Amino acid sequence: MKILTFNIQHGGGTRILKILDSILNHNPDTIVLTEFRQNKNAIIIKESLYKKGYIYSCSSSLEQNKNSVFIASRFHFITSLFPLELEQDTHRAIFAQFKNINILGVYFAQKELKINLFNFIIDNFIELSNNNGLIIGDFNTGNFYEDEEHATFSCTSEFNKLKSNGLIDSWRSRNKGIKEFSWYSHAGNGFRIDHTFSTKTINERIKKIYYSHKEREQKISDHSAMIVEVAN
Repeated sequence: MKILTFNIQHGGGTRILKILDSILNHNPDTIVLTEFRQNKNAIIIKESLYKKGYIYSCSSSLEQNKNSVFIASRFHFITSLFPLELEQDTHRAIFAQFKNINILGVYFAQKELKINLFNFIIDNFIELSNNNGLIIGDFNTGNFYEDEEHATFSCTSEFNKLKSNGLIDSWRSRNKGIKEFSWYSHAGNGFRIDHTFSTKTINERIKKIYYSHKEREQKISDHSAMIVEVAN
């Protein structure tokens, strides 16, 4: 399965057709969009993807102006949301159970507000995914001096608890010591905030994992896309 995650920046705005063209050029099997909004662009996204064979889709929120997570796939999946566990952060995560893999799409909050979603993942994901899944999306954090040039990230300890809890930063495990950024501030500072964390079984099945920077460089969005290819 080829999985693409992409933060489309506040629902995509007037860039929506370029966003769709860019996504489809990668020809993914499953698409995880963050900062998806249930507005007129949502209709364009769903209809366009459906015509291209992505007949299964679901989003984590129905609110028009709330940044959320959207999953579309050529393959059937069963969706779960977590309103009791995540409460005000329900829109920030969506779980998709496929035949051979389980995917949690995420869009983390800013600063310390990330903690609620991190705690949910740390406490539940291994069991929830039956030790056969990955977490993918915009984490809005990383490690000091490694995933950013300085030391400004919040919740780095929770970020690293994912690893101590049995999950693997799949891109970093293949790119030790490399600095490659998926988002830049207005001041020109780079950050790697779009990630994939996998259980051991899924990490071993990952054939390729990489960023596509043309989306950001061509200002289709302010984020790079991330692509993960997992063997069946």
